[in-house]
This record gives sequence, structure tokens and C-alpha cells, in this order.
Amino acid sequence: MKYDLSFFLGLEIQVWEALKTGDKNTNSNLLSDDFLGVYETGLSSKNDHLELLKNGPIILCYKIGPSQLMQLGPETVSLTYSATATFLKNDKQNTETLLFITSIWARRLNKWVNIFSQDTKGSAHY
Repeated sequence: MKYDLSFFLGLEIQVWEALKTGDKNTNSNLLSDDFLGVYETGLSSKNDHLELLKNGPIILCYKIGPSQLMQLGPETVSLTYSATATFLKNDKQNTETLLFITSIWARRLNKWVNIFSQDTKGSAHY
């Protein structure tokens, strides 16, 4: 079965919107219980990821750039894309960051969930 890029971008956008609105429930529903995130700050579990939203939204806005989908198995895909996001920094100035992201999505119990994500900061658009 060949999967549709726009379907997985839609799932990824739901994750971004949850970060933008501070919606822990939506974010929780999209992440697997064994989710692993690899970020500049280190490794992150699902609970660590949800903890980011304890005080509400963490981004002001975002824009998803070029993306590509790779099928890894019958019910597993890798979505890789660039994104520019403006992170909220409380009392500090908001900062815009370029990221290159790979998210692995797996179908578990008839539901697609994000099982892995790695964000790499970029310095220029490609």
C-alpha cells in the first residue's frame, strides 16, 4: 500500500497546532506511549513532550516547508520536512527557528501515532 504525503502532513499539522494552542489532549492522542523525541536538549519521552505544554502554548506560529514521505514498513512511514517556527520565550524576545524534522508514524490498533521525532536546527533554507 502506498501512503499519501498530505495525510501525514495533516497529522503533523495537528501536532503543531496543539503546540500553538497548548492542547495537551490532542498532543497526547497523537503520540505513542513509547514515543521518543531527539532534540537539541536531549532525549524526550511522551510525558516530557506533554510537560512542555503545562503552561500553555509554546509556539506563536509555524510554517511547514518542503517535505517527503518514505514508507518504512507495511504500517510505518517516515515524514521528513523543514519548518520555521516562532517559539514563545516568556519574558525574552520570541525567536524564529529553522528546523529539519523527521517524524516516524506507525499504525497501532487502527490509529496512526507518532513514535519518533528528531528535530535538527538549521542555519539557512535549502
